[in-house]
Amino acid sequence: MAEDVSEDTLDSALGLLLNVSKVLLENVQQEAAVSLEGLVPYKITTLFGLITAGADFYHSIGVKKKSEAEDVWKKPYHNAALKQKVEELRQLEAQWDSFLQTVDEGLQTTDLRLSGTESTSLSLDTELLDGRSGRAVTLGQFLQPDQKLLLVLIRHVG
Repeated sequence: MAEDVSEDTLDSALGLLLNVSKVLLENVQQEAAVSLEGLVPYKITTLFGLITAGADFYHSIGVKKKSEAEDVWKKPYHNAALKQKVEELRQLEAQWDSFLQTVDEGLQTTDLRLSGTESTSLSLDTELLDGRSGRAVTLGQFLQPDQKLLLVLIRHVG
């Protein structure tokens, strides 16, 4: 249960999340420097490691949402080492956001590109990249009648 998380467990979980996230960011930044166009279709799997690291962190401290994790680390916030790791995590989150914004700008992909205005929904003709095959497909090709579909939009992780 999240209320029972020891400071040592939280410290260890935060440390692991920070280390993995930093390494992943460094790797994906190097890959983007080589080829921004090749990053999305061939190297995007790097970001799956970030998803796994975040899920492992949540599981290790017994929470399911970011707000619950924040509640857990607020309790021992008097601990200077934990406070520093939380601040590092916030800075790392900002670095990831900045990097992904740079990728979006470099590839000229924004919400405005989809329809000319900021999108709140997507047309069935919206082109996507199939992460499994690398093929360009439309949203309509994924949808089946009476089927619920989970789309993972990598840009919005975190």
